[in-house]
Amino acid sequence: MVDILGMFDYDKLKEKFPEIDIALSALRDALKPTRTAPVQKLSSQLIAPGGTAEFTVDADQTDGFSALVVTVKVTYNASATQGVRVRYLYSPDGSTFDSEEEAEAAGNYEDIGLSAGASRVRTILIPLLMPYVKIQVVNLDPTYGVTVDAWMVAMR
Repeated sequence: MVDILGMFDYDKLKEKFPEIDIALSALRDALKPTRTAPVQKLSSQLIAPGGTAEFTVDADQTDGFSALVVTVKVTYNASATQGVRVRYLYSPDGSTFDSEEEAEAAGNYEDIGLSAGASRVRTILIPLLMPYVKIQVVNLDPTYGVTVDAWMVAMR
């Protein structure tokens, strides 16, 4: 008969496998939450009325991570009447992305509230469902441009 509880007794395991501390330590390190340093993807980007600015996060940047955190700072014109939308589209291969309409129908966007003549900042958590993600910052105002900064962090 096998003593199941004895098999998992740490002291007994350590006697049989003295290197178990190193293996467990490496496993703990591999599983602990991690995030990358912030990377600025847009810097003082002017977006025309009704226009879009975008950047793509590729598989090299997402491999081993489970989410992206994108922070967007928008500076509005003093006469602005509509805000900004941050939309994210997924792709399995880096070229075939979700359509904008389908991304919005799935709720893959966040709106940044309007503050005419001021700046607003919003941080958005984006789950990594595919290796490639396109982030679009859409100026919803048909009359006035906006200035945008955006940063990205990958995390697990």
